[in-house]
Amino acid sequence: MIAAMCRLALFILAASLSIPAWPQAPKAALQLVLVLDGLRPDSINASDTPNLQRLKTEGVTFANSHAVFPTVTRVNATAIGSGSYPDRNGIMGNNVYIPAVDAKHAFNNDDAKLLLRLGDDIVTSPGLAEILHGVGERLVVVSSGSSGGALLVAPRSPRGLGLVIHPAFHLFEDAGDLKEANATVMKRFDPAPKKGGAADANDASVTWAINVLDEYVLPVLKPRVVISWMTEPDHTQHAHNLGSPQAIDSIRNDDAQIGRLLQKLESLGLRDRTDIMVVSDHGFSHTVANVNVAQSLKDAGLMPAEESDEVVLAPSGQAMAVHVKGHDPKKIAAIVDFLQQQPWCGVIFTSGPGAARHQGSVAGTFSLDYVHLGGHERSPDVLFTFPWSSARNRFGVRGSDSSIVAKGPTGPVNVDTANHGGIGPWTVTNTMLAWGPDFKRGVVVRTPAANVDIAPTILHLL
Repeated sequence: MIAAMCRLALFILAASLSIPAWPQAPKAALQLVLVLDGLRPDSINASDTPNLQRLKTEGVTFANSHAVFPTVTRVNATAIGSGSYPDRNGIMGNNVYIPAVDAKHAFNNDDAKLLLRLGDDIVTSPGLAEILHGVGERLVVVSSGSSGGALLVAPRSPRGLGLVIHPAFHLFEDAGDLKEANATVMKRFDPAPKKGGAADANDASVTWAINVLDEYVLPVLKPRVVISWMTEPDHTQHAHNLGSPQAIDSIRNDDAQIGRLLQKLESLGLRDRTDIMVVSDHGFSHTVANVNVAQSLKDAGLMPAEESDEVVLAPSGQAMAVHVKGHDPKKIAAIVDFLQQQPWCGVIFTSGPGAARHQGSVAGTFSLDYVHLGGHERSPDVLFTFPWSSARNRFGVRGSDSSIVAKGPTGPVNVDTANHGGIGPWTVTNTMLAWGPDFKRGVVVRTPAANVDIAPTILHLL
């Protein structure tokens, strides 16, 4: 496993490293990954983000980096932690259908309490935390995001394989080793602010997590590998749109916290001995229309009006997964035929193989294997997106798409809101920067890279 992951990192990232592409003693004592949730790379500039701009200018910029599809948080949190795609790790979206948890509904995996019901089967492939544990090292994750998103980075941390610090885990009776470890953290720090309301409350949750990182994780725990998940500007961009004053303020706060972190590293004697990767889990695009997929399928007679396991939907922002009972090919074909006639439907994926390479089982569709979503027991039967464009919003930011809604009609929206999950370049393209003694300086790498490359890169550097 380690050898295979390292070979992958060598091929993609050798151009960015200042060491040869074979094992050699690393110069860095600390590998630090900063995940800025929803940060588009075009948000980085000298005026709003001077610290990020410095890391970008002095380090390596991955100009063609991309999120894992569907381009949502929990899919990419799992990819970052595991170094694998959904067809291996089993996390297919922000909502996943696992009959053992709920036979009639997909569940939102932002809640760790639901994930914990799966025990060791939360994620179905080993990852960074397990590999480090096997060689006597520990991954520490500090997150201001959702409890589910935090857990998915190190899903076996309740058994001591990695440590996840999140303000919810000390409250969970079934959180295993995480309960006591997080209780210790909560005794040292004030309670974390509650997210989801005003933008300044979300910013305060980011500040809280960086406080924990600065004052406890780095000086006390002294791990070799840290992933810090900064939940903004995701919430603010969802609520106020890309380029809004609120979104810019959140990005500025992120940058200020990174500046404070760099100062802490310097005071600990780690600034020149730390490799830093700055990434985002996905991009973003502004919402121009809402689509009520469930109501449309019910009106077409393709989905029962009452709750049933006949057809189960699992939405992920701008992408919808459809699970059909028994994988009935006639039902799948009928749903695809309906979708292909809808002006709001974009690219469709079905299980493969079809008649040609990358073709799905239904004519006019791509194979789920093409986007690393097929062949797993949790794989959907159909997954589709919406049409995207490069239109600008009222703040001048490019990129638009439609979003799934559970209530209300299908149609255009004229409010400031944004989303992700789809397959357009504005949501697929993510931020990826690398800076530190083991990376080259002032380099732009145009070889495609992705969030699945982070874990094997860290293993290579170690």
